Amino acid sequence: MTQNYFSTNSSLPGDSESLYRQGEMKLQAREYGEAELFLLAAAEAGHVEAMKRLASLYGMRRKETAHRWYMRLAELGEVDGYNGLGYLAKYRLDLVNSPSERTPLVDEAVGWYRKALDAGDKEAAIEIGLILYREDRYEEAIPYLETSTELIKRDPKLDDEYFVESKLKRARKAQERQRRKAEQRQEGGTRRRWWRGS
Repeated sequence: MTQNYFSTNSSLPGDSESLYRQGEMKLQAREYGEAELFLLAAAEAGHVEAMKRLASLYGMRRKETAHRWYMRLAELGEVDGYNGLGYLAKYRLDLVNSPSERTPLVDEAVGWYRKALDAGDKEAAIEIGLILYREDRYEEAIPYLETSTELIKRDPKLDDEYFVESKLKRARKAQERQRRKAEQRQEGGTRRRWWRGS
């Protein structure tokens, strides 16, 4: 039975840390409704870990609510906020096909992940590189994929589950193909202009 902890008769803990701990205990006990109430109260009182936990929990099903908490975290300069907002933009990106819809979402996702990278989360480079790679923006993707490859090699905890190194090789080849095509178009245009001029 769910108890209303927010009624006037409730004996709700007064400080945000106690609220957060109570919420975590309720989560462990799988009392999700009550856990949410405690975590929400703690987050509303400014408890950063409660905000992170709520954003993570809501991120699975209630994206709009998760967005609100990730935004609050980002406003506080929390890396989890930047990463969460990047993840939500990337999620929306997977739902659209038209370039006019994709481009702003790519820029939004990359922008949030860049903030995470600037704040010290080196793994954000992986996300940036992969997003840009999927959009065929190879020139932009390559530096991030190079950073990611080095990061994965140095950190044994990181698994190359995204095959970053192979994507880096493919991106370099694709960039070279794009460069050659541009040169051929330019040379072809020069030849046509020369031919017309004679």
